[in-house]
Amino acid sequence: MLHRIITFAIAATALLTVQAQKVCTIKGEIKNPDKSVKMLYLTRIDEYDRLINIDSAKVKKGKYSFKHKIENGEPAMLYLITGLENGNIELFVEPGNIKVCTDDASQPQESSVNGTATNELYSEYRSIYNNAIKELQDTLSTIACSKGNEWMESKEGKETIQQIEALSTMKCSYERIEFLLANNQSPLSPLMFKRDIIAIIGNVYAQQVVDAIDPSLHKHPYYRALSNSVLSRDIKEGELLPDITIPLRDGTITHLSDYRGKYIVLYFWAGWCKPCQGEMPNLRRLYDETREYDDKFNIVCFAVENSLEEWCNSISTQDLDREGIVHGCDFFGKKSPMMKMLNIGGIPYAFILNPEGKLITQNIRGERLIERVKDILKNNLYNSEVK
Repeated sequence: MLHRIITFAIAATALLTVQAQKVCTIKGEIKNPDKSVKMLYLTRIDEYDRLINIDSAKVKKGKYSFKHKIENGEPAMLYLITGLENGNIELFVEPGNIKVCTDDASQPQESSVNGTATNELYSEYRSIYNNAIKELQDTLSTIACSKGNEWMESKEGKETIQQIEALSTMKCSYERIEFLLANNQSPLSPLMFKRDIIAIIGNVYAQQVVDAIDPSLHKHPYYRALSNSVLSRDIKEGELLPDITIPLRDGTITHLSDYRGKYIVLYFWAGWCKPCQGEMPNLRRLYDETREYDDKFNIVCFAVENSLEEWCNSISTQDLDREGIVHGCDFFGKKSPMMKMLNIGGIPYAFILNPEGKLITQNIRGERLIERVKDILKNNLYNSEVK
């Protein structure tokens, strides 16, 4: 009997531990609080840098707390604690207990965040920049004391300062890259590569950065965002198109890569767009004349609409609610991150992709679109035209 009780107790403890691992508890304190701040918000930043409020918490005597349940498969991602007057607090939400300490409500960006693996790494990463700034300031202060302000304002002084600042920036970038590569299995790595590093390196090295991320992160939103930011730099025939997010009508989320294995026409349009309305007969004709190839061809329509009602009405009005056509919309209208990522200046706009997701051609419409697709499906012209 005693053995059974002990076994049960061990099992119960293990179960509670597993359950605890699926919760992120955030306890924060503002040592010098702003009395006007009575409510704070836990806000998620998605892979397209959009802000989504998740939870709220009352501030009592400078203290607050959040308790966020981690859904199955939910990756560690960067969140903000918002509601402060002069900025936000950044932290990664992941299973565990997080402690946030803010000395002054007017400087939330200076808060310390501790308690989970990714947040500890983020603190180390941020210290690289902070240490570089302090070292630079100390160096310039020492030079100013020894050389004097007059020399600092001279041509020689300005050139020397410029050289020291450039050296400091390069050293900081090098240390950041080294740190992120050493921690390439952490979601911090693709996120910070995209934020801080990609903009300062060329296309070839940028792709090498993407390739250096640990395979365990290849399904993480931040890896996709990093890869897309590199792919979107130079969209050209024969290259992969960025793996855009496609929200469906049933509320689920898919990605362009989910439709690989078939030739694809990715078609951006909107019901309010007059040129799109003029092209709809051609799109319907494309559908009708390629039905015999539905085992190797599909149409993915991405609507540039602002609401579900507008979207559904446009699909119905234009007779596009047809079997096999994939319909997606993110309700950002002309400000859709997908349009920006694909460098689309106006609609309608079509891409033709091969089964590997590589671009065959783009910005094609009307009779040319229909004939091009039919030629590809009949003769597989892709292999002879684009390597």
